[in-house]
Amino acid sequence: MSTPPLDPAPILDLIEAFRRSKTMFAALELGVFDGERPLGADGKRPSGAEIVRLMDACVSLGLLEKRGDEYVNTPIADEYLRRSSPRSLAGYIRYSNNALYPLWAHLEDAVREGTHRWDQTFGTEKTGAGGLFSHFFKTESAKRDFLMGMHGFGMLSSPKVVAAFDLSRFRRMVDLGGATGHLALAAKDRYPGLQVALFDLPEVIEFAKSISPDHLDFAAGDFFSDPLPPADLYAIGRILHDWSEDKIRLLLTRIHRALPDDGALLIAERLIYEDRGGPVGAHMQSLNMLVCTEGRERTLGEYTALLREAGFATVRGSVTGAPLDAVLAEK
Repeated sequence: MSTPPLDPAPILDLIEAFRRSKTMFAALELGVFDGERPLGADGKRPSGAEIVRLMDACVSLGLLEKRGDEYVNTPIADEYLRRSSPRSLAGYIRYSNNALYPLWAHLEDAVREGTHRWDQTFGTEKTGAGGLFSHFFKTESAKRDFLMGMHGFGMLSSPKVVAAFDLSRFRRMVDLGGATGHLALAAKDRYPGLQVALFDLPEVIEFAKSISPDHLDFAAGDFFSDPLPPADLYAIGRILHDWSEDKIRLLLTRIHRALPDDGALLIAERLIYEDRGGPVGAHMQSLNMLVCTEGRERTLGEYTALLREAGFATVRGSVTGAPLDAVLAEK
């Protein structure tokens, strides 16, 4: 008797997964969730059949609903895909569409060579020496998309990251490389007595001031080379996964030296299970770091080893259930 075939549904789902993502990416890029209808290549409106086909696909994905002849956003699309929504992920989706999607096309080469794919995808003259960051700061529009993408993504995670540990004993927190300061703002909201500040590159600070002018202190600089503003709690979110171990050691050592004896470092990153069996999101992000940067995602044990090498005495981790987990390292 022959063995019945296994259910191919998981494989078929993975074959089609990128089609669903690209449908959402394209609809957002074309302004569908903002009620816009795109121009064709000749500058005229397309016939409508192609747009209807795209919008029908978005209906099937639960992103639009049809009311008579009208297409309207579903509640989740209105909250996260409409660009004017305060919780919009539109910036991160545009970043995913315009950079990550083409970079991932070269995943095999990234695995073979162990290096990011910026030059291969965009060309050295377009990428620049700074890789990802120079690419997204090359125009004001690109910078806004990138930073607002980090802001929207951070708003999903930062409240749970600052709630993962009791931070009430700290007096001043400085968010290092915190983009719009969403992590610092979440900490301030949970601990009203906590002073909070944002430290980032000058062009990022200029943008962040337009987002949260009255709620944060600001300081401009490079955390790899410039003096860090005084604090008894530093925070770094989605920073360590960008860099090699050598650069991480440099940054952690600088932070440890700048902290007072009772100080600590709060880290927001995705944690891989110690047996490396999951979670899927952390492994996908680790591959994302492979095609984008020189970094990767790590286990709590790997972060603990790096932190203790830098001089931290106690390291605790917390799986938050949000897109980012939390680690607290105390001096």
